[in-house]
Amino acid sequence: MGSVLGKITEELPRHDVVKKAASGFYEIRRYAPAVVAETSYRTSRGMFEGDQGGSFMRLAKYIGVMAKPQNDTTTAISMTAPVLMSRGAGDGADTPVGASEGSHPETTTYKMAFFMPASRFSKASDAPKPTNPDVTIRDVPARTLAVHTFSGNLRQAAIAERGERLRRALEADGVAAKEGAEVMAAGYNPPWTPWFLKTNEVMLEVSGM
Repeated sequence: MGSVLGKITEELPRHDVVKKAASGFYEIRRYAPAVVAETSYRTSRGMFEGDQGGSFMRLAKYIGVMAKPQNDTTTAISMTAPVLMSRGAGDGADTPVGASEGSHPETTTYKMAFFMPASRFSKASDAPKPTNPDVTIRDVPARTLAVHTFSGNLRQAAIAERGERLRRALEADGVAAKEGAEVMAAGYNPPWTPWFLKTNEVMLEVSGM
């Protein structure tokens, strides 16, 4: 995904920009329904200090990155961007996303997802079935997200800080986060991209837009 120069050439999830904050800190995007390949893991070390490498490889093998695709039709699927990380539903609700290792005394479930190319797959049943039972394909409904974009390495402390700043900015602007919504983190570039050329985002689902 991406290149060493940070240019994003992969297909992106389809969306429209609804508005941009006057501060420039975030924008509101309305995303079309999408299909994702998803895997999860449990760790007490936090979203980006646990098994995200193993999770990435499970998804990469499903679409056939550098290997025979691990799906029932052995169909190669193009890499897209971003890679999306989130907390498992209903798990660790009291632990801030991206908190440091020492603040994760409990084991928490995290999810990693690849978006399936919308140009090829409009619903989950269109996509090849994974042969690895730890990978699932699911439909993601249309949703409206507040998104803050930043550069640098995707680290837990940055996600925690910028996610909290996004919540405060939305509150100040009178934009309501969806009840129970968790901050999600998105990375657009491979690890070998220089840190200052990387594109990252924190996302939060909002309502009433």
